[in-house]
Amino acid sequence: MYKLPFLECLMFGALISATDPVTVLSIFQELGTDVNLYALVFGESVLNDAMAISLYRTISLVRSNASSGQNFFMIIVRFIETFFGSMSAGVGVGFISALISFNAMAVILE
Repeated sequence: MYKLPFLECLMFGALISATDPVTVLSIFQELGTDVNLYALVFGESVLNDAMAISLYRTISLVRSNASSGQNFFMIIVRFIETFFGSMSAGVGVGFISALISFNAMAVILE
């Protein structure tokens, strides 16, 4: 059996964790499941993607640098920066999409 280093296994896990909801959502769509269930799984997958990006970048940074005290602090800062940056971008795009959708529906209803 081929032995992979621990950090490379963590990087692989971070990459693979973002792909699992895609299959579930396609099956839900084919089966015509409840819209609320579809929305819950879709929302979870959005958070899962942001977390996968953050984990991959953090583990990649750990792999490339020696883990001294200062580097450990920078790794934590990078993780928080990436996570909240991704979440902020998602919330911003969602808010703008909601405004556009609301205004489009208001025009249609008039």
